[in-house]
Amino acid sequence: MNKIIELYNSYIIKFPKLKQEEFVTILAEGLGDYRGKPNSLATKLHSLGRMGAALGIFKNGELIFLTKNASTLPDIPMDPLGRFNSGSKTPTVCVGIYSLYTKLHGSKRIKAFELERGGESVPVIRNSKDYVEYKSISSGINLHNRSVNDSDKWAWSTGCQTVEKEDFDKIVNILGCYKNGRYVEGVYVGKIIIDRSRIPEILQNRYQQRYGKYYLDCFNTEDVSPWARDAWNKFRIEEVNDGKGAKNIVTEEQLMVFFERMEHYLVKKYNLEKLL
Repeated sequence: MNKIIELYNSYIIKFPKLKQEEFVTILAEGLGDYRGKPNSLATKLHSLGRMGAALGIFKNGELIFLTKNASTLPDIPMDPLGRFNSGSKTPTVCVGIYSLYTKLHGSKRIKAFELERGGESVPVIRNSKDYVEYKSISSGINLHNRSVNDSDKWAWSTGCQTVEKEDFDKIVNILGCYKNGRYVEGVYVGKIIIDRSRIPEILQNRYQQRYGKYYLDCFNTEDVSPWARDAWNKFRIEEVNDGKGAKNIVTEEQLMVFFERMEHYLVKKYNLEKLL
């Protein structure tokens, strides 16, 4: 519980306008219980289990609901064959903050929610048939119920965000909207945050290999800010930056070494007096 509260508070600091929202829902990949079996075609990507995410609902800043039986990832992430997506390349939603609306999902019109509302508006990463990733946009990215296990014959998620049915029914009771006893579509129910910063390192490595250069669009797993990474790569100066780690994760310790070397270089080059 504390971890998702800490995550919520970190977003409030970065995005103060979230305080104005009555409801803020967070889907945090990496904080789930990892229950459930993955599809046999994706056992390497879901090697710890299927339910990798926790979902928390905050009302006026207070956590009022939490489940660890959720997922932000498709059954087969980046499936180039579109086996469960009517032939289309399976999308993975990029991390970010989205508006959330009530929705009746699929031919059976089940109670659900939709990220954004209509049109091609949600940024995603897809595959070509040659396993080359490309950034795209998508509509119909929903939040809906699922079973604890994947199926080899069909998919619970081909890009949607999913929560085990028993828990999802509770979410509908909190965020769902009714009129004259009927579930109403298109009602704004606050913001939803898709976060993947807490994924275990063993899974980060697998996803990095699969998502390639678009990994950071889908997974905000870096502790070091992008500007720091850019600086590390930019200053390719002899005896200042040896470049180790620059193409992967740059640790704070590496950055401190870099800044010390850079300082020493500038003092020496321009004959500066170092103030202690």
